[in-house]
Amino acid sequence: MSESFLENPYVILLLLGNFAFMIALYFFQRNIGKKSHRYDERYNKMTNRSKARSWDAMLVILTVAWPVVIIFDGISFSFWLLTVIYVLHSVTWLITNIYVSNQENKN
Repeated sequence: MSESFLENPYVILLLLGNFAFMIALYFFQRNIGKKSHRYDERYNKMTNRSKARSWDAMLVILTVAWPVVIIFDGISFSFWLLTVIYVLHSVTWLITNIYVSNQENKN
């Protein structure tokens, strides 16, 4: 573990607290949005398109970050972490593509 983490292990509690706060805030906001009918077909279409573009941009960011990590940090934990993230990104992309293709074929 890193030296800075060992000096301040309470940071994990802050991260967990922030995560719980964000989940609660999401459900609170979602509940208000449902009451005011914010989540219609247009919203869903725009959200799906923006998520798809974000996913495409993330693929480019990961492929650019990979050699940067190798140059500055070498083949170390950072490289393997980035590799695992890239592989998970690609696998989930494959799974969602298969799922969406199957849904389209049913209609």
